[in-house]
Amino acid sequence: MDKRDKMVVFIGFLILVIAIIGVMYEEKGYTEAGKKEEKITYAVDWEEETTSFQESGTVMKGEETTLTYSIDQEGLIEVEFRLEWSDNLARGFLIPWNWSDIIDMKIDAPGSVEFSSNPVSGYKSPLVVKAKVGDIPSTMTINATNETEAWNIVSSYITKNGMGDWNAHISIKTKPFFFDRGNDFTLFITYKYYSPTLREISE
Repeated sequence: MDKRDKMVVFIGFLILVIAIIGVMYEEKGYTEAGKKEEKITYAVDWEEETTSFQESGTVMKGEETTLTYSIDQEGLIEVEFRLEWSDNLARGFLIPWNWSDIIDMKIDAPGSVEFSSNPVSGYKSPLVVKAKVGDIPSTMTINATNETEAWNIVSSYITKNGMGDWNAHISIKTKPFFFDRGNDFTLFITYKYYSPTLREISE
């Protein structure tokens, strides 16, 4: 084998080695890419929770009492306003009568909600207004590369509808007597909402 033949063989050998190295690096790249794209499966469950609070006040004849409540809770399902009162002049002392004040309540809500009845009016306690805000999502599974990405996906299923200021407008029609100037009341506000729980079910 002369020098020219040896040179050809050597060059061929170098080309073969370079090709093998290239294939190895390419396979390694595919393997690492596969690892980066590997997804984890998470189960998402939803828990219903309830928060309640109350406020007392007085509504006067010829005036409207407006109470504002800020609800900054995501995932609202329902908000209920329950107005309770007891007429302190429901029966006469010297002149008998048997009727009560008539109280009106109207609720203003942020966002798009569905009221059971609004406004409401009556002479019997309580007056109740319910607002349907949203529905609790179904249990689901999601795929994500890590828990942070999973929570970002879950957050897209949580409604922000109904967040903001809710106004309760309360007025009264009293009995036609000078000394019946208004009535005390207690307003109960209850809202239901859902929150997610996340658990890994595979790696």
